[in-house]
Amino acid sequence: MKSIFKTIGILTAFLCFLSINVDGKPIFNSIYRVISPITLSAQEVTEAFLKRSVSNTKDYSKKIFDNSVPKVKDTVKSKFSAHQKVTHLPVEEKITDEDREELDALIKNH
Repeated sequence: MKSIFKTIGILTAFLCFLSINVDGKPIFNSIYRVISPITLSAQEVTEAFLKRSVSNTKDYSKKIFDNSVPKVKDTVKSKFSAHQKVTHLPVEEKITDEDREELDALIKNH
């Protein structure tokens, strides 16, 4: 809490200092006239750096996305695949009467 009050006090003192009039103009205007060319060039350099960074990031992101999408459609080429359409019905097994009676007996016993 003490540091917050200290920071607010320093900012208030600095603002009051910059507002002092010298030759009918605040000190801020004199300082701004000297510093403005440097700040403008710093701003231009920062903007160029940020544009390059965003452009590079966009390029890398596009490359990563392009590499993540398969370029060839995955298809099943095996005749033994479960995805193949069944064209014929399986042959039904013929059960004799004896086998049927044995199966019925097994079912009844268990």
